[in-house]
Amino acid sequence: MVPAYQKALGTYTQLGDGSTYYELNRPRQNSDRFNFSVQRQLPTGMVLDVTYYINRSSFIFDTTRNVNMIDPNIAYQNKDAVNQQVNNPFYNILPVEKFPGPLRYQQTVSILSLMRPYPQYGDLWVIDGEPGGNMKYQSLQIKLQKNFSKGFSFLLGYNHHFEQDHRYFDDIDQYEKHYTWIDSPTSRQRLSMAGTWEIPFGKGRHYLSGAPRILDALVGGWNLSPLITWRSGRYMQFGGAVVTGDPRISNSNHNRWFDTSVFSPLPAYTPRTNPWLYSGLTGPGMLNIDASLVKGFHITERFKFDLRMDSFNVLNSITWADPDTNIYSSTFGTSTDILANTHGRRTQLGLRVEF
Repeated sequence: MVPAYQKALGTYTQLGDGSTYYELNRPRQNSDRFNFSVQRQLPTGMVLDVTYYINRSSFIFDTTRNVNMIDPNIAYQNKDAVNQQVNNPFYNILPVEKFPGPLRYQQTVSILSLMRPYPQYGDLWVIDGEPGGNMKYQSLQIKLQKNFSKGFSFLLGYNHHFEQDHRYFDDIDQYEKHYTWIDSPTSRQRLSMAGTWEIPFGKGRHYLSGAPRILDALVGGWNLSPLITWRSGRYMQFGGAVVTGDPRISNSNHNRWFDTSVFSPLPAYTPRTNPWLYSGLTGPGMLNIDASLVKGFHITERFKFDLRMDSFNVLNSITWADPDTNIYSSTFGTSTDILANTHGRRTQLGLRVEF
């Protein structure tokens, strides 16, 4: 535990050490949103809704900035020479109460560490200190709904979106505060459908409406409610590397999702030139189907019970997690686990009694 010294050190505060503080003059974030919607009544009680949505935001502060960052070009140009050790000009330079940081105790330091804008300090992090990045988002949203009639209803939704953010392509851009529009790695498409279907067998339905009571109890009065969810794969982001070809392959699987042979480690003191992501190179998509089968039994006017069966991941399909994109990993290019929060088929039975 170190006592808070508040303003006691004045201009000597944190000398020889790093510091973190909040941006004091943060501009207000702006967000402009536009909706263009068309609705249409269709036959058989269906309603179609098509929306084009645009969002443009500016002055987004969601990262920290090191105002004492060393110009990376110094290392790129001078390579190993920047690691040469020299005498530390701040070694025991002032009384410990005025220069309290660990830098005072180091007899030698690297030449590179003295290239900081403020070499008497370590990293100086400003929270929400990045100068105004922007974000743009566009999506096509389609909704098709059928109200309950003739024993059937459903709601179908589809979203196709494209998102870009202002980011620093590499550490040189970060030092020079030069933004590049980088595509978001999120999946581009999502489809979901939920519905209810009165299976047309049994009393009061299209088939076997006059069936004997025992037969009606077995096959009549069942309702099926499916829930279908599908999304395309997420775009994979890669770190700096030497890339000599197209990493996309036509017969990808979880053991070889892309061509790892075109990647090799980036040599030391070399800026990256490879893109963050590649068009069409996405991780595994996801298709999941859940379903509920429900039947009500009326024993008397006041006594009834519902029998239901719920099944999750009906197809018992496997959704692999995104493959490893760390070029230094032994599992580079492979997916070794299933997607988080997914599982094999699970089925449960339930009984609800009302009286």
